[in-house]
Amino acid sequence: MGELVGALVKGIIVLVGNLLAAIDTAELSGARRRRSRAAALARGSRVEYPCVLRSPELTAGRERRGWLVVGDGPVRWRGLRAEPVVFEPGELTMQAVDQQAVTFQSAGGRTELRLHPDEAPAVLRALGG
Repeated sequence: MGELVGALVKGIIVLVGNLLAAIDTAELSGARRRRSRAAALARGSRVEYPCVLRSPELTAGRERRGWLVVGDGPVRWRGLRAEPVVFEPGELTMQAVDQQAVTFQSAGGRTELRLHPDEAPAVLRALGG
């Protein structure tokens, strides 16, 4: 009888371990942060959207992680440890999309912007497109 209980407990532990591994905790916490940013924007607050930007003018042509600051005036780009600067990419065209990111390029492909698909509509509205 003890062997049966031991096997059952081991089976439950393995099942719980597999379930925990299948849960994407990063995505769950990211979704909570995205909802919080959407609510803040709806209240009229300034919101910083995480993104990756490649721009000859703002990032010297390299991909850089940073934030697009929306609200309180024009959209601004803020890199790590840098002051926000106005971000005016012109017309953006969607290039690629998956569950984690949507990529936009400006005319001529000089500027490339990647951000989460859930936040792209708010950023595009702020940019006027």
